[in-house]
Amino acid sequence: MTRLLPAGALIVAALLPAAASAQETRASAAAKFSREFAASDTNKDGSLSRAEVKARIGQMGSGAKKIDPVHAERLAGLWFDRADTNKDGKVTEAEAQALLSATFAKYDADRNGKIGAAEKSAAKKGVAAGR
Repeated sequence: MTRLLPAGALIVAALLPAAASAQETRASAAAKFSREFAASDTNKDGSLSRAEVKARIGQMGSGAKKIDPVHAERLAGLWFDRADTNKDGKVTEAEAQALLSATFAKYDADRNGKIGAAEKSAAKKGVAAGR
């Protein structure tokens, strides 16, 4: 399997449920990501620019866990380069969902279509380790 970039893991970790006992399904993650995509598409043109991705990543976290602008730019670049599969300088929702799906599959260790508490923990550790 292709190594996924930390930004992809960051997106999945952000979508995972807050409750340790809850399970995120592929369908629920895709629905949440669809809403996130729409909120990130500030000019409502149906695609994301690098600037829109950077702005949205810069809004993640709070307090001491807020992502600094330099790191937000780096993560946005990594995510954007991975998601923009046709290299046209914009990311469609289909491209973004494909990256989400691949990242979800990486963390769905038991391949049951859900990410449970142990898999959520592994995803968060992956983000912290840059995987």
